[in-house]
Amino acid sequence: MRQKLTASQWAILVLGAGLMISLITNLYLFQQRNAPLPHLRGTYCTNASLPGGVYLIFDGQGRFCRYTQTEGVLDDGTCQDLGEGRYTLRSEEGRGFGAVQNRDGVYLFDGEEQDVSFFPKLKEFGGAYMLFGIPGEYPDWLRPPA
Repeated sequence: MRQKLTASQWAILVLGAGLMISLITNLYLFQQRNAPLPHLRGTYCTNASLPGGVYLIFDGQGRFCRYTQTEGVLDDGTCQDLGEGRYTLRSEEGRGFGAVQNRDGVYLFDGEEQDVSFFPKLKEFGGAYMLFGIPGEYPDWLRPPA
């Protein structure tokens, strides 16, 4: 005949199952937190659904470009990796920015306007940048190869 579990035995089983679930969850979160950040290269945008959205492009070779579809190129310059997802950006005109990358995008700190903007990363399209029709000239490094 089968023996019934007592209340204390049930409590031990429930606590054991809870501890196992907690351990698995903590291991998963630890792995996610310590996983390397995705490569910075790509296109980011503050609001891609509106024409007034600001776009930010990193080439992964130390260059960046910030533009809008209505105003054209706002800034173009160099990007220096400081490690741990932190970057310093300097435009050709000498304007300075700070950037912090996370898994979803980039926070851009504008030193002149004392403003912080979040740029979610747009969907990857192979090795190409998502350069939309913008007025005026844009940097040579963004031009598609002939």
